[in-house]
Amino acid sequence: MTAPMPSPETALSLAEARDIAVAATLPADSFPDARAALTHLHAVQLDSISTLARAHQLTLTARLPGTTGQAVDNALNSPEPLAFDYPAHALALVPLADWPLWAFRRRATRRRPQYPDRQARTALLNRIEREGPLPLRRLRDGTEAGAGWDWNPTKTAVEFLVWSGELASTRRAGGQRLFDLAERCIPDAFLSDQASDDACLTELLGHAGAALGVATTDDLADYVRIPIAIAARILPETRLAPVRVEGWQTAWADPQALAGPGRPHTEPLFLGPFDNLIWHRPRVLRLFGFTQVFEAYKPPARRKYGYYACPLLADGRLIGRADFSRCETALIIQRVNLEPGAGSNAPAAFTQACRTLAAATGHTRIEVADHAMADAVDLAALSGVLVTDEPAIKPPLGC
Repeated sequence: MTAPMPSPETALSLAEARDIAVAATLPADSFPDARAALTHLHAVQLDSISTLARAHQLTLTARLPGTTGQAVDNALNSPEPLAFDYPAHALALVPLADWPLWAFRRRATRRRPQYPDRQARTALLNRIEREGPLPLRRLRDGTEAGAGWDWNPTKTAVEFLVWSGELASTRRAGGQRLFDLAERCIPDAFLSDQASDDACLTELLGHAGAALGVATTDDLADYVRIPIAIAARILPETRLAPVRVEGWQTAWADPQALAGPGRPHTEPLFLGPFDNLIWHRPRVLRLFGFTQVFEAYKPPARRKYGYYACPLLADGRLIGRADFSRCETALIIQRVNLEPGAGSNAPAAFTQACRTLAAATGHTRIEVADHAMADAVDLAALSGVLVTDEPAIKPPLGC
């Protein structure tokens, strides 16, 4: 039976909701390390595009000032892994301690018609048991072409065994996931499937609410990728409090955020396209009046903002976006678009955020592409800017 929904007692203005949301997902008091940031977010999305940096590197360095993407990867691949890869919100890094909470999805995977048959499962599991952790290319043995979106039989079987919890990936070699038996790479303390589906979802939705601060049922369902109807049934059982937000349907808030909201991040910052703050586009539009798009898969002629446009967060608002690429030691600006009403400080915020991004992605210099377009930003003043005091050789932009 669905529990009756409590009546909202707290009313928030849109500005208050926005401050709570930014403070929850991007607190001004930065996390001490990658483990802490990952533990708070509970999922950090992965993506194969590396035009600027890997998606998870951008998300975590945004919350770890002074840290580089390489340092993040070093932490993730430490002798004691921090996370496992799982389709939590798309494919994501998930803290090891959360393994028991995804038992509901592992059980559901085993009921899907695409779940590999016993012969295919046994062959893969026996091979990995004998040979140790293996990347997908080794499991294919060169007999099947394709990668990425090409779901050949071996890739399909491996992914389903990851989703079902028989295989797991907790580290990489040469950027490639290594697949091992879950019983060998997930610590015994976490290796459990005992929690019921409702118990799993109650905890996961509570975690999502803490990471988002304030959110609608739709937002929370998106965070853990479950049907809205299921989220609506479970949410009254969570620790989240119902609230009213100006212009929204009934929402849910983390009680700790309501009792003493932290300070939102105020330093200008570029967010990666897969950052948790901008995962759910309807929420981004509701909170910031900002239309988030990702155009990497559009034909170039149809792109409005660029291949890998990163939103610019400044003073708790999304005031624009810029498309970036990289070349050797240089961060390259391809295009800049500022939002109407971005304010007179927007150009300075853009410049500061560019320096921060370049340092986080390990670039010592900022360059401007020959064809770059910009709104109200003097790109010429940025071209050739050194991010550090170290001398840098200007790379050719044609590489």
